[in-house]
Amino acid sequence: MLDSRPTWVAVMTRPNAETLVADRFREADPPIEHYLPMMVRKDKRVKNPDTEKPMFPCYLFARINNRQIYQTRTTRGVVMIVSSQHSIIPVPDSEIEAVRRFEASQRKVHFYETSQLVRGAQATIMEGEFAGLTGTLVKKCKDGNFCINIEVMNISMVVRVRRDELKPNAIAEEENAEA
Repeated sequence: MLDSRPTWVAVMTRPNAETLVADRFREADPPIEHYLPMMVRKDKRVKNPDTEKPMFPCYLFARINNRQIYQTRTTRGVVMIVSSQHSIIPVPDSEIEAVRRFEASQRKVHFYETSQLVRGAQATIMEGEFAGLTGTLVKKCKDGNFCINIEVMNISMVVRVRRDELKPNAIAEEENAEA
């Protein structure tokens, strides 16, 4: 259960109602703090192939306290606040920050190849917008860069990372042990 301090929660909406719910949260009295991450999705089948769509279809985030639960749940377009066994599941601030980094990036990321960077290896991004995030190496790209899978909110996001932005976790662990 939530307490009097505002906490981030995931809010499930009806299909294609994310922006409508965000508008209603903004217009509520008092307004409900919210975050609707958007990303450009390329779709060659439509007239405008670079359309901005919600990063998580049917979801947005609200920062609420225990007094705002009813107001949030009863907002038109909201299906539910994500919970487990009738207990609302808070979303850590670090997860929201990671999502914000992905949203702000809107570019492909690349990373450094070493003998430890093989498919399935864990690596930490050391520089750039995703500094501090850890992921799993997916593949080596034809241009010499790599794709890395990063899990955020139980959703996998594959990004490209420059070689100089990444350190294999085996090397990072060795450096920490020496310190």
